[in-house]
Amino acid sequence: MEVYDYRQELIDLLNNTADDPQSLLQTQRSLTTILNILNHYQESKPVKQNAPRFVQRKIQSSNELPPQARKTLKSLLTGPANDEEKPTSTASPVASPSVEAPKEITEEERLAADNRYLVHRKLSGAEINHRYYPEAILHALPFPIEDGDIAQLDYEQKVRGLPVIRQITGDHLSDYTPEKVNVIEYGELKRVPGSDVLQLSKTIKGNSIVDEAPENTIVIDPFKYPGRDIKPGMVIDFAYYDRGNGLTDTKDGAIRWIHEKQDYDTTKQPAKPKVVKKPANSRHDYEKKLDYDLHQRKVLVITGIRSKVKGLKPVIDKHHGLFRGLDASAEEKVSSSKLKREIRDVDFVIVCIDAIHHRISQLANHHAKRYEKPLAIANVTSNTAVERAIARALNGDPAYAESSEDLKNYK
Repeated sequence: MEVYDYRQELIDLLNNTADDPQSLLQTQRSLTTILNILNHYQESKPVKQNAPRFVQRKIQSSNELPPQARKTLKSLLTGPANDEEKPTSTASPVASPSVEAPKEITEEERLAADNRYLVHRKLSGAEINHRYYPEAILHALPFPIEDGDIAQLDYEQKVRGLPVIRQITGDHLSDYTPEKVNVIEYGELKRVPGSDVLQLSKTIKGNSIVDEAPENTIVIDPFKYPGRDIKPGMVIDFAYYDRGNGLTDTKDGAIRWIHEKQDYDTTKQPAKPKVVKKPANSRHDYEKKLDYDLHQRKVLVITGIRSKVKGLKPVIDKHHGLFRGLDASAEEKVSSSKLKREIRDVDFVIVCIDAIHHRISQLANHHAKRYEKPLAIANVTSNTAVERAIARALNGDPAYAESSEDLKNYK
C-alpha cells in the first residue's frame, strides 16, 4: 500500500513560521484543519476498539483518503496544488512577514519632545497641540503670536485649564506654509442707516484697507456674535484671511477682539504738570541745618497735621534718607497693627506730638521698643523740630529735647 508521507511538508511549514502572532496563528489554524480532516475519515471506517485517533505523528495512507480530501490536505501543507497532481511535491516556503523599517522622526515629533508645538492661528484664537486657545489668552501674552509660529508650552502651569504658553521660539517647520491673516486694528463701528447691521469704515490708526478709500466698508452683523452685545461706537480688531481678493476677502472675516475704552480713548487731555509752590515763610533754615547723613535709611514721621505730612519730606531728603509719612489725624484709622507694620519696616521713628492722640504716641513707643527702632519726639510739626529729633535718634540721645537750645549741640 502506497503511503503519502507528509512529514517533510509539516517540517517546512513549521520552519517557515515566524515568531509574530499572526504567523503563529495561521500555522495553528492549518494544523487544526489537517487533524480534523484525518480524524474525520478515520472515524468513517470500522476500527478496532480503543484505536488511537490521528495525531501529528500519524502517517495517513493516500489510498484511505478520497482525492478531494487528499488535495485539500496537500494544499494546506504545501500551498495551492498545480493543475496536474505530481507524485511528490516540495512545499513552497511560507514567506516571512517583512520587517518594517523604523520610521523617520518628523519635525513636529522632534519639537514635541521639548513641548514645542506648531501654532495654527485662527481668525479668533489659535489651535496648539490639538487644543483651542481663546483670543483672551492670546491677547494677554506679552508677545505677538502668528500662524506658523512654534510655541513652547509649560504643562506645570495652567490658565483656564490649558498649558501656559511660555514663549514663541525661533523654530519653523520647513513644510508648513502659514496662512496670511490680516487684522484691521482699532476699527470704529457705526450703524448703517435704516438697518440693524453695523459697518466698519475707518480705524483710529488710519492704516488699514478701509482707510484707503471712503467706499471701503466692512459690514458687521451683530446677530453673528450672540452674547457679545455688539453696539455702535465699539472699537474692535477685525481679522480675515488674505487670499489676494482685496476687500472681497473681508466677507468671511470675524471680530477678533473688542477693546476697552481706556485702551483707545484719545479724548483725554494730558495732565498738566503741577506747579509746586514754595512756602513763603519757611521756618527751616538750610544754611544752619545739622550735618549728618542717613545713608538711605528709612525714617517714619508720625504727625496729626495732614497738610504737613508731605512737607516734611525735604528734611529727610536733604540728609540722604528715605521718607515715610503716617497721617494720624484720624485716631480711629490708626490701629495698633498698622503702627506695627509701619515701624517694623523703617530704621527711625519720629513722633510729632502736637496734634495726635496720646494713645498713638504710646503705641508708637511700645512697638519701637519691641522692634528696637530708635524713636525721638518732636514737640511740634516743623522742619526744624523733625530735623533735631532725627539727630537725637541717630545719636542714641534721649527721645525728648532737653531745651530749645539743644540745636547747638548738633552743629
